[in-house]
Amino acid sequence: MENLALTTLLLPFIGALVVSFSPQRRAAEWGVLFAALTTLCMLSLISAFYQADKVAVTLTLVNVGDVALFGLVIDRVSTLILFVVVFLGLLVTIYSTGYLTDKNREHPHNGTNRYYAFLLLFIGAMAGLVLSSTLLGQLLFFEITGGCSWALISYYQSDKAQRSALKALLITHIGSLGLYLAAATLFLQTGTFALSAMSELHGDARYLVYGGILFAAWGKSAQLPMQAWLPDAMEAPTPI
Repeated sequence: MENLALTTLLLPFIGALVVSFSPQRRAAEWGVLFAALTTLCMLSLISAFYQADKVAVTLTLVNVGDVALFGLVIDRVSTLILFVVVFLGLLVTIYSTGYLTDKNREHPHNGTNRYYAFLLLFIGAMAGLVLSSTLLGQLLFFEITGGCSWALISYYQSDKAQRSALKALLITHIGSLGLYLAAATLFLQTGTFALSAMSELHGDARYLVYGGILFAAWGKSAQLPMQAWLPDAMEAPTPI
């Protein structure tokens, strides 16, 4: 099960690297292939988890002493959201092959390596965000998704697209400050970044950690008061 989780996480990043160096005419094919492989691994992971009949499986990948910096957690919630994230990523990738073509009236060109590479990176980062067992890991992947959003929104390279991408990057990065606050508070209070340690928090520390996470989620999901970036994000290609 642990190997399946790692493969599901790493495949999109490997795919992004392959797409980046592939011939232009093969970019879409490689993009769909790696999105499909990631989906198959994700389905295998979910199947293995439910067959194992466990409440949760935690895999620590990076630690310093007794402090876990990064790991993966597989449970009912993470597998549910992972299915949504990866499967929708596959659908977006497939739709992109039909939308980004030289027959598109508004933007007549085939999707570039850059587009499919950043799309795969986004899928991988979202999978990592969902599966991370530590706030530090979630923070890392949260920032990667922000960078991918910036690249995809500015894809057409027009002045408006670049301004919109920068606006989205800045606002969502402000939201990420909540995760920085949450991670720092959790570590100072419990000596670990593990999400499971949040149950040990009391008083103001609990409000700071949970509030920081909610603040980051508000920014990323364009909820009040950080919704201003979403309308301008429509400068991105339609599949996004």
